[in-house]
Formats: sequence, structure tokens, C-alpha cells
Amino acid sequence: MGVKCKRRMAGCAISVTTAIMVFLVGCGNAAGGDDAGMAEMAEEAETAENDDGILTEDEGTMTEDNNITMEDRGIPVKEGGEQETEDTGGSETAGLNDTDSDLDTKEIYERFLNGELTVTWQKEQVPIAELFWDNDIEYCFYDIDGDGVDELHIRDSVAYYAVKVCDHLPQILFEGWWGHEPVVWDGQCGILHYDQGYGSEWIEFMTVDADGGTKTDGEFYWSDENRNGNMDEKDYFTEGWEEKLTMDQYVRSRDEQLKKLSENELEWKKRQLESFATWQEAYAAYIERRKCNPMMLEYVDYALIYVDDDEIPELYIFSGGMAMGEFVVSFYDGHMGVMNRGRVGLRYMEHGGLLYSESGNMGFSPCNIYRLEKGEFSEIGTGWCSESYDGETVNFDYFWEGRPVTETEYEAQIAELIDKSVCVEPAKLYTKEEILEILGNYEE
Repeated sequence: MGVKCKRRMAGCAISVTTAIMVFLVGCGNAAGGDDAGMAEMAEEAETAENDDGILTEDEGTMTEDNNITMEDRGIPVKEGGEQETEDTGGSETAGLNDTDSDLDTKEIYERFLNGELTVTWQKEQVPIAELFWDNDIEYCFYDIDGDGVDELHIRDSVAYYAVKVCDHLPQILFEGWWGHEPVVWDGQCGILHYDQGYGSEWIEFMTVDADGGTKTDGEFYWSDENRNGNMDEKDYFTEGWEEKLTMDQYVRSRDEQLKKLSENELEWKKRQLESFATWQEAYAAYIERRKCNPMMLEYVDYALIYVDDDEIPELYIFSGGMAMGEFVVSFYDGHMGVMNRGRVGLRYMEHGGLLYSESGNMGFSPCNIYRLEKGEFSEIGTGWCSESYDGETVNFDYFWEGRPVTETEYEAQIAELIDKSVCVEPAKLYTKEEILEILGNYEE
């Protein structure tokens, strides 16, 4: 699987903007009212970031209703809801045909995992491959909404979905990005969201109803208010973003939620979504079939770059906006690896196996250093610089791996891991049509 996308938080505003996008869709009703406040905050944050050319409100909107029946998909039905026996033109894009309507739930899940059935996502019918950044996923089965029937849970390094069968069709019950995970412990179940880093921490546990609604069972946040790299009583602690807590109250509540994660009883199985004979085929499929993220803009550019020391290039993707940043896709031994940095300005050591970026915005500049080895990306160094104000005086605070450092120490930490002076940007970017033509005509 790809490197974990570290949508870390530098404060309340940044955490809402970059840490999470949660979209809830049910087989009947929309998500419960507990999520309205979060949706409103996310919308405000997206609107605020649009001043930097990142997103518009419409570009950050997901499908509002996922209650799609056979008739909605254009599959003829008789009175009473039974499916007509005529061919619908292929189940790969339309859904179930007359024979498939007799499939049981597990068979429908298996066909969905195989890419033979689709779900509604962003008002389109898409196969499973278009839901994820990675090509390697994990899946398991568990009844998370208490309706007596197991749901299919699928995840990669960034996204998580709970999928259930309604009207003989797979449909998305829950969608979470960056740090969401279903947990089952002591006969109870729910979804835990945990995100930490850049001097902040956010944890929330939700239960899911059979109609797709959710109920929050605690949402807790910490920010390193005095910027000393440690959690202490002078920091900022809240429950539900409004009710202030003491440090002891926060730690006790956080540890209670994290216990659910450490005692999680779910067992995940690995699966490769698609198989590819060549890297050209793999990259072309990634470009054509993976939308990468619901916030991805239409403006996307590509390049072939050489990061590691083999002769297979990596695919570089510029998403067109600061909120989604840049992607690098590798191909090794038949598998694809994916790395995303949610900012722009990525540079790399050609054939040196290392990448870095330290660009940011709004007074916050994270530094992330990555290694690519045998097709797998890993983050090997993390720091950040943020602005603070003393009256009209602007100060710059530096941190490395969560510890406050001087600017000199900060630069020295980077220099130990990578030589910035020899790093380069992609020499030339291509449109989708141009890069697909290059891939189609590439000669070894």
C-alpha cells in the first residue's frame, strides 16, 4: 500500500481544512444532524482556502444521496420491483442483470471487489478502482450498522469505505478520508477517526445506524498553544470544538477512545485491484480510472520522472490545487505504490530515491522528506515552520519531529537526510492526452 498521507494539523483552522473529508450516505436517510456542524466548518474552510486558488465550494461537494435502485441505473423493472429479463447491456457498467438479481450479499460484494459491479460516487457509476489512490487495498466484513447483515469494509492508505447491499446493489454507507478506521471491541462497533501531528491531535468515535446516520460518541482536540513541543496545561483542549477541557480530562477521554483502536478485533485481507503486465499499462490505467480524490480539480498535469535507481520511471501528477498537491506513482514487481503530498513544490534526487518539499501557505510550512525503495514510499523526516506574532513583530518557530529547534538546527536535520542542492523539479509537464500518447508509444 502507499505511504500514509499525513494530513497533519497546525491548529483548528488547518485541521478542518486539511485533516479530513468525511462524506456519509445511507441506503435511506442522509447522515444524522451531528455531522451538520462539521460539514459547515469544512465548507467554510474550503471557501477560505479558495482565495489561494485551491477549491471552490462546488468542487468540494460529494454526492448527497446514494439511494440508487435498479431502476435508477436504467435497469428495466416489472411491477413490484422485480427486474425484467431482457439484457441491460452488460453488468460491468449498468449493474445487475436478470440472473445476477438472485445473487446473495457475499456474491454481490465479491463481484464489486472484482470490478464487475459499480457504486454511485460523485453522481457517477464507478468501479472499485476509481474509489482509491492505491492499487493494493485491504478488506473485511462486519455488521457495523446493526441491521443483522455484514457490510464490506475496504481501505487503502488514505480512504476508507463501508459498502452495503441495498436493492441487490452495492452502495456506499460511509466514506472517510485520512485516519478513519472501523473498530470492533467487546461486542461494540463504530468508526474511529484519529489524526495527529504538526503540534495537534484530533480523535473522534462515531456509531453508524442502519439508515446510514451517525452519532458522535466523543470528539476531542488538542493544539500545542504555547509551541513548546509538549502537551501541558497551557495548551488548547476542547471537546466538540467548543467545550474547553483540562489536560487531564482530554488525556483521559483520548485514551478511552484509543483503547478501542488498540483492541480492534477486525481482521483485514489484502487484495490487488488490478493486474498489469507493464508500467506503461499501469500508469495509463491509473490516469484513466483513478480520480484520486473528490476534491481533484480538472486541471491536472503529468510527467515521467526517475526517482529511484532502476530504469522504470515514476509517474508525477500535479493535481492543480494546493489542497491536493502532488502525487508520485511507482511501479515495481507488478505493484503500484502511491505517494501524495498535500502541498506543491515537490523536488527529488534523480536516481537517488529521495524526495522533499517544504512549501506551505497561511503562515504554515511543513517539510516532508520521503524515500522510494522497491516501489514503496516512506516518510523519513518531518518538520515544520510556523509564524507567530508578538504585537507587530513576526516570529518564526521551527520544529523537527515534534521538537522545537532553532533555524540552524532545522536546516541541519534536513541536510542529514537529503542534499537539497541537487534536487530537481519535473523538467516538463504534459496534459492527459499527451502523457497517454507518450505511454502508448514509449520504447524501452
